[in-house]
Amino acid sequence: MTVLRLAFFAATLSLALAACDRGEEPAAPSGAGNVLLDYVPVDTPFVAANLEPLPEDVIDAYLERLQPVFDEMQIQLTSARHDLEAGEIEDTGAADDDPGTRLTLALLRELDGKLSRTGLSSLGLDILSPKVVYGLGAFPVVRMGLSDPDALRASIQRVLSDAGLPAEEQVYEGIPYWSVVAEDPQEPPVGLYVAIMDDHLAIALLPSIAETDLLPAFLAVAKPAATDARERLAELNREEGYTPFGSGILDLHRLADQFLQTDTVTAKVLAATGEYDPASITPECVSEIHGIIDNAPRITAGTVELSTSAIAYQYRVESPATLAGQLAGLVARLPAANADSQRMLDLSFGMRFGAVRDFLREKATAIAEDPYLCEHLQDLNESAEQSLAQLDQPMPPFVNNFRGLRISLSEMMLDREFIPADAQGHLALHVEQPEMFVGMAQMFLPDLSTLALEPGAEPVELPASLIPVPGLVAFAAMSDEAIGLSVGAGEEASLQEFLARKPGPEGMFLSASYDTAAYLDYTDRMASAMQDDDADNGDPAEAVHAIGMAARSAFRDMADRSHTTLRFGPSGLVIDGRMSFKP
Repeated sequence: MTVLRLAFFAATLSLALAACDRGEEPAAPSGAGNVLLDYVPVDTPFVAANLEPLPEDVIDAYLERLQPVFDEMQIQLTSARHDLEAGEIEDTGAADDDPGTRLTLALLRELDGKLSRTGLSSLGLDILSPKVVYGLGAFPVVRMGLSDPDALRASIQRVLSDAGLPAEEQVYEGIPYWSVVAEDPQEPPVGLYVAIMDDHLAIALLPSIAETDLLPAFLAVAKPAATDARERLAELNREEGYTPFGSGILDLHRLADQFLQTDTVTAKVLAATGEYDPASITPECVSEIHGIIDNAPRITAGTVELSTSAIAYQYRVESPATLAGQLAGLVARLPAANADSQRMLDLSFGMRFGAVRDFLREKATAIAEDPYLCEHLQDLNESAEQSLAQLDQPMPPFVNNFRGLRISLSEMMLDREFIPADAQGHLALHVEQPEMFVGMAQMFLPDLSTLALEPGAEPVELPASLIPVPGLVAFAAMSDEAIGLSVGAGEEASLQEFLARKPGPEGMFLSASYDTAAYLDYTDRMASAMQDDDADNGDPAEAVHAIGMAARSAFRDMADRSHTTLRFGPSGLVIDGRMSFKP
């Protein structure tokens, strides 16, 4: 039983409560901001938080939508608890010796009958309270406000006692806390630390051998002398248009320093455990590693929209302007997926493969001509040489001229082997010279030679010999930039319109709009087909999986559509996502 497994089950309880509980009053007055940011050190490599509480109308709307999820989870929770208890009696006749099984069963017992707004609130957490995640060095800390510290303390003590785990609190300078540390000698000595403060809950994964250095900060014996977390997040929100309901920053340069500088707690822990000695890292290594990381030195994220009917978010992987411009130059500008589409799937991917090969060859050549001196980067030198040999090989004309692919499906039927059995929609293959591509294809497929495909001409029906699905009707058409295909009766009427859509925004290379419920149904079928029918129902992972699948099924009933785009902008990669919900 590893500490990470224990951490997972403990985190499951905490996150479930935090996501669903609603206290009587917010932990901080409206507009006062997140008081827990005062605990974040100024040199933290990552921080994420909500600067303001979530709007109450949004909370009410989502709690109402989530009630069927809670109901389904309760059914599965009761079943999973029964299976675990029956498995204990059948296998051993006594309590299982595995702490993970015991802890899972204890969590299920504690949650049983409390998967409701009132029940979850009784456990002490408050969704209106501030929350923050940050790093003490490279080690994560989570803090979340409480509505009733005593209620949560009693819940944790019941779970630990019921699981037969040591429930006694330790004390550091008058502040009580719990810790569960891995005993496996093959793993780094990292432990789960939990403390219930006067007004908030603190959870962390910390190296046990560095308790002396990290416990004072974790237990807030003394707040940091300075913090800029609030200002950094507020500035990020202003610059990118994020709401105050959730944003974060991961500074990869600072995170790398935790492993490269010898005076950090992270480096000292690694040296003490024999993972590696940071003192052996040469100045050349530090410089070259930072040079690689500084191609994407910072990742940010934020909530763009939070309403009663939708959630939208954005991620940014920042890059220097020169590199960002090079990446944008690789994109083939194609029509984007229709964000308002009612089809099962609209997808667009555009990338100039010939330009991508030239870009990779340029980067590999730069390494080959000026190889890394750092001993830890010698594999990159070898990879560059191997890549050059491969990139110098001639590319097939189709690959070199490939620009992208678009799909728009209103229906897709799959057989038991997940092979398409029927479909309704459009497909477009974008190439530099469509007529040349069709001519080459006709040389290899004689049945294509009878088709008179010309740019702008009416769609032509494909012979049945070219269609792998019996009975499927398909038409082909051509534009100046693409070869189009319609499948399904009547779809040919809008094929030319599909090919003639206007290009999307500059730099966008992937966009997708899809029916969320259909996507979840497809992935559930895939998971069910791959699941081992002989799986042990007494395994804690199986119990958690069953509860998760029940929640996923109920969530599918309330989800509407999802829209995702990936683009290269002036400052790097930008990922946008939006999910809407049924009324």
